Amino acid sequence: MQLLLSTGDLAVDAAVEAHGHLANGYFWTGVAEYLISSYRPDLSGEFEFDSEAGTFAAFGDRDQLLTLAALMRPAVTDSDVVGALITTATAAGHEFDD
Repeated sequence: MQLLLSTGDLAVDAAVEAHGHLANGYFWTGVAEYLISSYRPDLSGEFEFDSEAGTFAAFGDRDQLLTLAALMRPAVTDSDVVGALITTATAAGHEFDD
């Protein structure tokens, strides 16, 4: 199964860019990795990421992908949430590969 997100046209793109990042698939892979390591370390290593500039792509078990989608949804849909996530992740030493 796969979880896909088309990037570049999201309501949160301006907030991502205001924090010095490119709102591309690689950035969203970094978001997914941070959220997994912070909130669901039991899912670490359960996904294969194959993102590109215009698409975030994660492959894995259906139920685990649904969990990942639920973890990511607030950041994908709310500029304040993604801004806070970037600030917190950066302070913790997380690097986004965008």
